[in-house]
Amino acid sequence: MDGPRTAALAVALALLLGLSPVAALPHTGTSAAARPVEAPGSSPSADAPASPAADAPIAPVTGGRNTTAYLAISPVDVERSGFGPASIDAGGAASLDRAELEGRHSYLSLVESFTTAETTTEREVAVELALARLDGRVTALERREAAAQTAFNGGDMTARTYLRELAAVDTRADGLSRSLTQLYEFVDSMREPPVSPTRIAEQKARLVGLRGPVRDRVADAMRGEAEPVRVFVETSDTAVVLSTVTGSEFNRQYVREAYLPAARDPGGTDQFRTARGYDLEAARQRASELYPWTFENAGPTSTGLRTGEPYLYRAGVYSVTLDHPHGTAGQGDLVTYLDGATGEVFREVQFKDLSEVPTAEPRANSSEGLSIEVNRTRAGGPVSVLVRSNDTGDPVAATVSIDGEVVGPTGQDGRLWTVAPREAFTVTARAGGRNVTVGPLLPSTEI
Repeated sequence: MDGPRTAALAVALALLLGLSPVAALPHTGTSAAARPVEAPGSSPSADAPASPAADAPIAPVTGGRNTTAYLAISPVDVERSGFGPASIDAGGAASLDRAELEGRHSYLSLVESFTTAETTTEREVAVELALARLDGRVTALERREAAAQTAFNGGDMTARTYLRELAAVDTRADGLSRSLTQLYEFVDSMREPPVSPTRIAEQKARLVGLRGPVRDRVADAMRGEAEPVRVFVETSDTAVVLSTVTGSEFNRQYVREAYLPAARDPGGTDQFRTARGYDLEAARQRASELYPWTFENAGPTSTGLRTGEPYLYRAGVYSVTLDHPHGTAGQGDLVTYLDGATGEVFREVQFKDLSEVPTAEPRANSSEGLSIEVNRTRAGGPVSVLVRSNDTGDPVAATVSIDGEVVGPTGQDGRLWTVAPREAFTVTARAGGRNVTVGPLLPSTEI
């Protein structure tokens, strides 16, 4: 192929190699400004924030008496709960590769369509067509995730296969987010863009619940780029919660992501938008009401800036990011996304340092020269198992099972961190032909 199209493709390839994947913005180190961010374009019709709709669903942010609260599926709405393994998986890795290739193709096509356009009209048409295509791809991805969830809830899909699907959706969503950011850069460079940044932000907002750190870790494990992980999975008809324990023996992290789309009303009136603009301080204040312990003990807070331009508050979604004493201090220990119409959190990500996690009173037992101590938190939260010698008190290398399922070995300190199931559970440790068991245990309702 000769001529302008060849040159344009070369430019596109150069851009692809030169641009890194879009990542979440780091903390700014300062609190959100008290004054609203001025709204671009036309002003809203009302000065005062609107109240949430009377029939708006309420997303339960619960717990947090001596640690951060968390977004949870109501127990009456839980459809299925259990664990899925993620380890080297040739089929899963191939699915991830396909998702990455699709994302690169989408990105290259976008770049080429804009760089080959020679007139303003052609560029306007290219932008409109690109946004329409991306909208269709986001819709297809939403349907793929929903289909997987329906199959999992109905018992037609194992937790392992469900996690494989979620990892593929995550990878594809990363690619689409990158393309949307590139589209915004093209639009921002035009004197009279044919689409508003708000329309692009609306597409980005739809991807928020399709991406997450637990899904990333599942993908890494399937590719063999990280250790296998055991993932707690809990779903309702539309919501999903994933949590796991990752990291090295002396630097364990608890990672959790929750997505409750019913808490969002994309067509509703944004209560954090006034005639002056977007009131980021009001959004931050609302988050502080939902997570009181976290804000009382928080470090720097960032509001509205998490995903970069076009900022999601243009679409009525307000990110709030902060660190706290039980977190890992460096990646945003708590990341929440509030919907402007309902005033509720619909998406949440949490990172916790397991050495800082508070637990309920331990349950212990001794048998055959071994002692076992279990420190519990809530359902789907971290749980610690410590195995020692009765004679010396020294840590023991043991294999730990929960309800008969092997979850892993204890480390050099005799401890294993994992994730607690929703229902009552029994823990068994085996070492050198000896066994010790404690349970049944209920997840704590105090943490």
